[in-house]
Amino acid sequence: MKSIVRNFLNFIKYFFNSDIILESNVRVYGSNFEGKNKVYSGSVFVNGKCGKGTYIGKNCHFSRAVIGRYCSIGNRVRVILSNHPSSKFVSTHPAFFSTLKQAGFTYSKKQTFDEFRYINKKENIAAFIGHDVWIGDDVTIMGGVKINHGAIIGAKALITKDVAPFSIVGGVPAKLIGKRFSDEEIEFLEQFKWWEKDENWISKNAYLFSDIKQFMKQFKI
Repeated sequence: MKSIVRNFLNFIKYFFNSDIILESNVRVYGSNFEGKNKVYSGSVFVNGKCGKGTYIGKNCHFSRAVIGRYCSIGNRVRVILSNHPSSKFVSTHPAFFSTLKQAGFTYSKKQTFDEFRYINKKENIAAFIGHDVWIGDDVTIMGGVKINHGAIIGAKALITKDVAPFSIVGGVPAKLIGKRFSDEEIEFLEQFKWWEKDENWISKNAYLFSDIKQFMKQFKI
């Protein structure tokens, strides 16, 4: 019943908003979209924020995630909130460290392992994706991870640690493959923050986005 009510409220909230497109079987609740967004079929977006111009592919699952502006999210991208101990603890089973009774029971009288990782626990943010990030298909992002502005994540990568600005990573676990630009160009883009410009400015100057050197030449002070 709760699911039906949520879906109905989503329909009312977004059906008449042509600036936000939700395809079939999309579940969105407790979240904010800045505008010019599209979420493709089968995806779930819960208790998060999505910046202007960002689109999310099919069958993705985002919970407690903040996503920046102008991001390109592929299909089947997921944020994994829970974690299990991999050392020191004799067993990885939550009955020995958690009071949440994931299997219907627990031996633990108190929580002895932090199984949920957050970027900001107070604000309930489990994952952060910056502006102008491109994430390929089938990427898994662990809770507590920050993907910085301009990064590219290769398909099927497992993101277990923070990703540097404008870097290219891939693999399981993900490792640095290279950088999109020189250090000077990255520093310029991080300071210039084109994604914070109004839409009229972006539209007017979009022709310069095909060449970073020309872009810097035009706007570098």
